[in-house]
Amino acid sequence: MKILSISELDVQPEFDFSTFLFLAQVDEIGPQEMLSVLGTWEKWRPNLKVYQLGERKGHVLVYLEKKVEDEVDAIWNASPSEGFKHEAIAQTMIMGTLKALMPELGEKECAPVPEPTKPLRRTLEKLGLDLQESGAINRKYATLTPYPHRYGCERCHLKDSCIKNMNLDLSGIMKGKTE
Repeated sequence: MKILSISELDVQPEFDFSTFLFLAQVDEIGPQEMLSVLGTWEKWRPNLKVYQLGERKGHVLVYLEKKVEDEVDAIWNASPSEGFKHEAIAQTMIMGTLKALMPELGEKECAPVPEPTKPLRRTLEKLGLDLQESGAINRKYATLTPYPHRYGCERCHLKDSCIKNMNLDLSGIMKGKTE
């Protein structure tokens, strides 16, 4: 039973304001709300887990522990708008960590999802995580991708279902946004 090596990485991503605004779908926030967002960021930072799986051409796993998911779910139940904002904070933390590890991801590059092989599944099981056939992990805020960054859409396990590859005509939707 092959299992990849597991090394915890110490990555402390900085808060990326523009990514947060994009994910929260807002143009700006006031100073009090910004302090609240940064307070949540600092509170959740210890729940950020980052692991290198394998050696030179392995993978990186970035996720927030389940207690963050539970907190966001509770916030959603109390206030969907606050839940949406907190979800954006969690997503910003995951994306910021990936950008800190792999600056070449930039703004438009994707982090391809690897094929869920048996060694990868067994390795994640050692961390208490489940990698499904779809490529999803049993954490709501998580990403698993080749590390160091390599490949792209052509090697992504999700390429057949990815909206980028579906050649959809979104002009009708976008037209309403510009008027």
